[in-house]
Amino acid sequence: MYLARMALISILVLLGSGVCLAQRPGPEFWRKLTCEPYEPRTKLEELEMKTSTLVIRGFTRITTVEVQGIRIDAVEMRAAGGSLRAKGIVIALPETPDRPADNRAFVDYEDIDSLLNAIDSLSKVDETVTKLAGFEAHYRTQGDLELRVFRQTRSGTAITIQTGICNRATETLTLDELAKVRAMIQEAKGRLEELR
Repeated sequence: MYLARMALISILVLLGSGVCLAQRPGPEFWRKLTCEPYEPRTKLEELEMKTSTLVIRGFTRITTVEVQGIRIDAVEMRAAGGSLRAKGIVIALPETPDRPADNRAFVDYEDIDSLLNAIDSLSKVDETVTKLAGFEAHYRTQGDLELRVFRQTRSGTAITIQTGICNRATETLTLDELAKVRAMIQEAKGRLEELR
């Protein structure tokens, strides 16, 4: 009787585990092996991700004003022989000992004015926007550039700039440095307007 019960329990355990194993999904071959999104969110990303296509890129690094830890390039990209063409800016947080590679965010030309307006609004945010003790405001572009303003100390406001999706890179700025970043973006926009 004891052996019959043990055999019955063993059979039930084996059947139950077989059903559990059958419920596991198989490998998902369509998924990319990186942390990048499945679809490009900007025209510049679309060209950057092209395969089996010759992509030509022109760029100008904005160096009139410098902000430590931030690089801004005006960029024009096009597929050779094709109709795909895009221009915009690339904001990069260059590699450091903590970051082994540049972390970039793409902003299409059409979105630069929205970014400039957001920077203007963010630079005006302070403790008067809420009656609560702390405050924070943020703006995010489609290409994963995020600007965040928050109370750092009783009398001070800090700004962070982040790029990336999974391996985010962050730099902390002052309001003066944010104004310099805005000037660099404005200059990059001017360089792109010369391409017309």
